[in-house]
Amino acid sequence: MGTLTKQAALKTATKPSLAGKATARTAATAPAWSRRAMRALGGENVVDVLTRQHRQIRLGFLRAALPGPWRRRNFDRLMRLLAVHEAAEEAHVHPVARRVLRHGRELAARRRAEEKQAKELLIALWHTGPDGAGYLRRLNEVRRVVSRHAAREEREEFQALRKAISLPRLRMLGAEVKFAQAYAPTRPHRWVNNEATNKLAAPILGPVDRALDALRRRSAS
Repeated sequence: MGTLTKQAALKTATKPSLAGKATARTAATAPAWSRRAMRALGGENVVDVLTRQHRQIRLGFLRAALPGPWRRRNFDRLMRLLAVHEAAEEAHVHPVARRVLRHGRELAARRRAEEKQAKELLIALWHTGPDGAGYLRRLNEVRRVVSRHAAREEREEFQALRKAISLPRLRMLGAEVKFAQAYAPTRPHRWVNNEATNKLAAPILGPVDRALDALRRRSAS
């Protein structure tokens, strides 16, 4: 084998290891707390986490519309999923998109405006409740707004994030989202609609909402 051929073979053989080292360096530069959270919460990347939750939300709307004794439970589950999902997006995902994506500022502003509109409708739905007059009409109105918003996120934001951010960073962001959702408020709050207010509200409204949820479950049993 000639010298040039040996050099080419050596270069080809070392490409995977160099790529692996680059990935390792990217993961190693992340904050220690983020790496620990990623290990504890799993290595699922943020796009997969949020897309899966979009499917759960669509199914949740169908279940919350069903009549019968399980309507209240299905309604509460849907409201909780919507609340923690949007809280994590507003606190962690849209800020990243604003910083790293081309036209990210405009993109994040559009998503926040859509979420603000949806939150107003969610608050009205929350006050109506599954036994109130006009419940199905309000539920269907929220479903349409949330479904359009989720489709735009997946098409405009999630695909761009998958291309713009390394896989280790996507996984760490997925762990941050799961961690945030574990402590986020479980019902919509009108003034909690951006990165700062969500991060401030989580340690205050999160425990309060969860305590109220527990009281309601005990009173219903």
